[in-house]
Amino acid sequence: MELRYGMNPHQTARVAGGGDHLRVVHGCASMINYLDALNAWQLVAEAGRAAGRVAAASFKHVSPAGAALAGELDETMRASWRLGDGAVGPVTAAYVRARDADPRSSYGDMIAVSEPVDHELADMLAGIVFDGIIAPGYAPGTVAALGRKKGGRFLVFEIDPTFRPPESESRTVFGVTLEQDRDSVPITADLLQVADGQTLSDNAVTDALLGMITARYTQSNTVVYVRDGMSIGVGAGQQSRIDCTILAGSKARTWWTRRRSTKPSGITLVSDGYLPFRDNVDAAAEHGVELIVEPGGSLRSDSVAEACREHRITLARTGVRLFHH
Repeated sequence: MELRYGMNPHQTARVAGGGDHLRVVHGCASMINYLDALNAWQLVAEAGRAAGRVAAASFKHVSPAGAALAGELDETMRASWRLGDGAVGPVTAAYVRARDADPRSSYGDMIAVSEPVDHELADMLAGIVFDGIIAPGYAPGTVAALGRKKGGRFLVFEIDPTFRPPESESRTVFGVTLEQDRDSVPITADLLQVADGQTLSDNAVTDALLGMITARYTQSNTVVYVRDGMSIGVGAGQQSRIDCTILAGSKARTWWTRRRSTKPSGITLVSDGYLPFRDNVDAAAEHGVELIVEPGGSLRSDSVAEACREHRITLARTGVRLFHH
């Protein structure tokens, strides 16, 4: 199947095989649209299963600007997205919480939700700029309503939620085909081994799992700040771990500033790779981090643990690296 174009408009592209589990029900997709949609779907499907709640993600350039589970909406979210004071369903709530992490980066995003799109979400999306959506189904009439966006060029993907991918995956780069096992290590609470600090609460475990799953589908290096079932800062694709930590922290600080709060707290930091130096812990402490989750294994693991003790940050190690490229 021919695509609208590849990575850039001057590149042709096509679906060369597979794809029976994914349908374009409206619009014409580019290669980046496919990459965003497929990565975003994997994130929300895995997060939804892990937490037992609806999950949503806002994707841009093959990384999430935000990811979240359904939950309470605060006054800032309700005002930002014109939701009033009434009850809001879980699918809408999950996406609002995901988009609210970094609204500027989410402009023109690919949306993913783990449950079918209902009329409430479709109505809310009518006033938002985004490029497309992927979901396991759509309530009657919602595809037509969404399809009117962007002058009828809006993109709607429907995916079979029962599809399970092959155990291996491959890619061809400059004439070389590489193949590896798919990263299918289960992200569960059993991975979280407290190395120093307090026993993890149920909420802390949920935030840790969401952060790990978000990191799994974010361009490495990456650091994710999570609070109350929401990623509120994602530092993606940086060559230096400390740059990831600072970038994600600055986004989390902006999230707090929008709430006119000067005392960030209750934040979990998840790193897709080990923290190589204590500077990451020092930076995290400035942004209200109370729990750090990392694979461990650095030559300076003792120094990292000591920094956590100094800042009264609980440290949990998983033994699992989550690089994604």
